[in-house]
Amino acid sequence: MIRIFNKKLDAEILIDENVEWIQFNPRDYEDKPYVTIEMKGFNFPAHGNKCSDCKKFLDSFGKDSLHWYISYSNKVYRLDTKHIGQKGYSENEIKVTMSDYNPGTKLTLVFHKIPTDATELKSLLANAVENENYEKACVLRDLIDEKN
Repeated sequence: MIRIFNKKLDAEILIDENVEWIQFNPRDYEDKPYVTIEMKGFNFPAHGNKCSDCKKFLDSFGKDSLHWYISYSNKVYRLDTKHIGQKGYSENEIKVTMSDYNPGTKLTLVFHKIPTDATELKSLLANAVENENYEKACVLRDLIDEKN
């Protein structure tokens, strides 16, 4: 089961990748990790008009947020929602195809550079303080506090 969630907004989207009309391709091993989720015959943005959790997720794109996550195969990654529609390899994309041939939605979701693991966050915090990058240090401190 794929789970996209935001605890601050109390939003959760569950996608069963085992149904035949869902194709899930994780690329968490790439230099710039991402996943693609293809939903054949399903218009995700139109569904978002009726589903409040999906609408919250769609509305988050274009806004810098550290609170959207994706979970699958007992792994959790932070999503980077700051940009959408960028041209290039492995950038966020929501592509809807409306045709008789292969209609549906393809989501490409890029992982954020800031990890979800508390140990890694503490290491980044120490580096930020050492480099006197206090703005980043405050963000990291808040993320560590959320974990506890």
